[in-house]
Amino acid sequence: ITALVGNEQVNEDKDNGDLPSYVSAFIEKEVGSDLKSLKKLDKLIEQMTENKMQLEEQVLTISSEIPKRIQSALKNAEESKQFLNQFLEQETHLFSSINSHLLTAQPWMEDLGAMISQIEEIERHLAYLKWISQIEELSDNIQQYLMTNNVPEAASILAYMAELDIKLQESSCTHLLTFMRATVKFWHKILKDKLTSDFEEILAQLHWPFITPPQSQAAGLSRPASAPDIYTNLETLFCQLLKLQTSDELLTEPKQLPEKYCLPASPAIILPIQVMLTPLQKRFRYHFRGNRQTNVISKPEWYLAQVLMWIGNHSQFLDEKIQPILDKAGPSVNARLEFSRGLMMLVLEKLA
Repeated sequence: ITALVGNEQVNEDKDNGDLPSYVSAFIEKEVGSDLKSLKKLDKLIEQMTENKMQLEEQVLTISSEIPKRIQSALKNAEESKQFLNQFLEQETHLFSSINSHLLTAQPWMEDLGAMISQIEEIERHLAYLKWISQIEELSDNIQQYLMTNNVPEAASILAYMAELDIKLQESSCTHLLTFMRATVKFWHKILKDKLTSDFEEILAQLHWPFITPPQSQAAGLSRPASAPDIYTNLETLFCQLLKLQTSDELLTEPKQLPEKYCLPASPAIILPIQVMLTPLQKRFRYHFRGNRQTNVISKPEWYLAQVLMWIGNHSQFLDEKIQPILDKAGPSVNARLEFSRGLMMLVLEKLA
C-alpha cells in the first residue's frame, strides 16, 4: 500500500511540475530507506548523466538541422518565384505576339474564307455536272445496246440507273432528281414494253394461260415442251424482266389494300409474274365485274373456285419451269406463292 501511495505521489508531483519533489520521489523510489541501496547511486548517476548527454546531443542536432531545412526551403521558394516570374513574362510576351499575329492575319482569314466558300460552290457545281454527265452517258449506253439488240446489257444499265435514282433521293437538287427520274422512266417504258411483248409471245407458244387441268395440257404441250429453245428464251426473258424490278417499283405506285382488311403492306409482285398474270386478270375482271351473269354477289364460291382452279392448273408449270429460274437468278421468291398472291389480290379488290 505504501508503494502504491508513493507511486501515485510521484506521478502527481510530476504532473504538477514540482521538480524537487519529483527528484525526491524518484530517489525514494529507486533507493528507498535501505542504506544498502545507496550503492545504486553511482550507477543511477552514471545512467542519468548518459541520458542527459544523449538529450543534449539530440537538442543540438535538431537545433542545427532545422535552420538548414528552413533556409533550403526558403531558397527553393525564391527560385520557384523567379521561374514563375519568368514564365509570366514569357506568357505576356506570347499573348501580345498572338494578338498581333491575329490582327495581322484577320484580313487574310476573311479572304481565305471567301475563297473556300467559292471553292465549295464550284465543287458542288462540278459534282452536279458529273451527275448529269453520268446520267447522259448511261442513257447513251442503253441506246447503243438497244440499237445492237443487246437487251440484257441495256436492262443491267437501267437497273444501275434505278439504284442511282434511289441514292439521289437524299439530295436537295430537285431538278437533278427530276432529270434522273424522267430518264429512268423513259428507258424503263421502252425496255418493259419490248420485253413484255417478247415474253408474251413465248408464253403464247406455250399456250399460256392453262385453262384446262394439267392432265388435259399434256397432249397440247408435248411438242413445244420438247423444244429447248423455247424454254431457253423463256428463262432469258424472265431474267431480263427481273432486272427491271427495281425501276418498276420506283415508278409504279404500290397498290394499297383497304384498311378494313388490317393486312400488313406486302411487296409488289415480281414483274415477270405480273406479265404472266395479265391474261388471267383480264378474264377475272370480265367474268366477275360489271353486269355479267357470273358476277353474282351471293355466289362468292364461283370466283373463289375459279381462282383455286387457276392455281391448280399452273402449279406444275410454276414448280418445274419457273421456280428453277428464280433459284438461279437469286431472289428468294416462291413462284407458286407469288402467282397465288397475285390472284388473291384480285379477290381482295373485288371484296373491297
